[in-house]
Amino acid sequence: MKLSYEFYPPKELDYQKVVNEFLLMEKYAPRFVSITYGAMGGSQEKSEGLIKAFKENTDVDIVAHLTLVGKSKGDITKIIHEFKSLGVNKVVALRGDSLEGKFEAHPEGFFNTADFVKFLKEFGLEVYVSAYPEPHPDSEGFDFDLNLLKEKTLAGSSECISQFCFSMKSYKELIDGISKKEIKNNLTAGIMPIYNIQSLCNMAAKCGINIPSEIIEQFSEDQEQNDRAAVNICIKQIKDLQNMGINNFHFYTLNQSSLILKILDELSLTQ
Repeated sequence: MKLSYEFYPPKELDYQKVVNEFLLMEKYAPRFVSITYGAMGGSQEKSEGLIKAFKENTDVDIVAHLTLVGKSKGDITKIIHEFKSLGVNKVVALRGDSLEGKFEAHPEGFFNTADFVKFLKEFGLEVYVSAYPEPHPDSEGFDFDLNLLKEKTLAGSSECISQFCFSMKSYKELIDGISKKEIKNNLTAGIMPIYNIQSLCNMAAKCGINIPSEIIEQFSEDQEQNDRAAVNICIKQIKDLQNMGINNFHFYTLNQSSLILKILDELSLTQ
């Protein structure tokens, strides 16, 4: 089993606190850490601040998120050079959402992610992209998302990281769809530990993700019971995905390590 983690720039700008959470999980030898990038470039400086903190404290490979929304090609070129100056040569290429919630392409930028990937490859970057077990809220459906994934792959992306999903049926459909469309892209499954079930449901609603009732029903006012349920859910999900042939897992950490440590500690005993 191969791992990676996602972190985001903290509002309070305590970068060291985020790095410290990573250091607790470093023993599992993650392939990389991804650093998110805010809507409309609002957190560019914060993202770079967090990247610098990781570079100063660890040797882990950094993959920086880069969104195309609200940016001209000139804006993106400048950001690429800034990333390279920090020693970052890998990016997750994303469309991104505007602050108003509705996507509008920059007139001097990109209208789709596949063209964005092709542009990034011209700078010698290794490019990762997103994949969706359940359709993206703005997409025309599952097949539309699969076709876009194929276009992004043909444009030069080498790995796709899935949105988090709690439906193994949807994951199976994604895996089968990638195979049928002969998409030559390494699939990494996104895993979301459940720290707070209500917060997760709110986030999922915005992303068009279904949280099955049998998962929601496992949570109550008992925090110890909730933590146990969260660990069990993640472990079962990872094992189910391994049975489908997935061996790369990307944890959406929410800048926290506690549940992930419990999950990985238990998995290491049962692998």
